[in-house]
Amino acid sequence: MEKWKDRGYSVRENSPIYYTRDMDATAKWFEEVLGWYAGIDQRDEQGRGVYGCILPFPGEIKAMTMTPFNGFHLFFGEPSHQVVAFMQMDHVANLRDFVLKNGWQQVSELQHQHWGALECDVTTPDGGIIRFFQLD
Repeated sequence: MEKWKDRGYSVRENSPIYYTRDMDATAKWFEEVLGWYAGIDQRDEQGRGVYGCILPFPGEIKAMTMTPFNGFHLFFGEPSHQVVAFMQMDHVANLRDFVLKNGWQQVSELQHQHWGALECDVTTPDGGIIRFFQLD
């Protein structure tokens, strides 16, 4: 729970699908860079992950239905090199600072949008872009 509190940001309800060729490496990146929680729930005969969930909070909290699902469904497949998620959150500046503090440099500057949001993009190791935004 300390790790969750130290991030300084929270994600609102969402559930995009994320494809990756290396589920273990992708799960590790979400944990180390974004401070999320990863679980690979299904593996093939060779031990490669084929399905998992990435959550911005411990899975036990979701299991108790205390909060809506607001993470990623992770599937084995060809990664997409475009925006793969558009996620509403609180404290987007804290997310950006957290990502940079964890050594990940593929994050955009904060940008004010004409429709009333502050947003930034985080590019994943697979080349996908997660666009995080908060409403002003």
